[in-house]
Amino acid sequence: MFHMRMSPSMKNPLKQFRLKNEYFTSVEDNKYMELHDLFKRIIFKGESFGTKDHPEFTKLRNRLCKLGYISIEHSWINGDKVLMPFKLNKLDFKKGEQFPCAGALGTRIVTTKMMATKKLQKIDSL
Repeated sequence: MFHMRMSPSMKNPLKQFRLKNEYFTSVEDNKYMELHDLFKRIIFKGESFGTKDHPEFTKLRNRLCKLGYISIEHSWINGDKVLMPFKLNKLDFKKGEQFPCAGALGTRIVTTKMMATKKLQKIDSL
């Protein structure tokens, strides 16, 4: 489940959303499939192995879209865009910014916490 609350800032309040950290991950997406050529002959059949966002993250993503905070891109991964600023688990999302998949956001949450506690140093140049 996710929760929504208003930011205490009176000047320009941002909606805050919260999702348990365990849902910022991918889950297996395995399915049986058959591929056919133009003559409907089977050229491949078997198990397809992949990943998808955790179902709870997908619910939040769909809700953010319905509320007008993001636009969802279905043609490619990590193509969602922020339409209105908001906070998610203390991360700020600005208008025009990318809204990534669950796994990428999970990594962002961990590295943001590590940088805040000085356990990870920001690399400015290579």
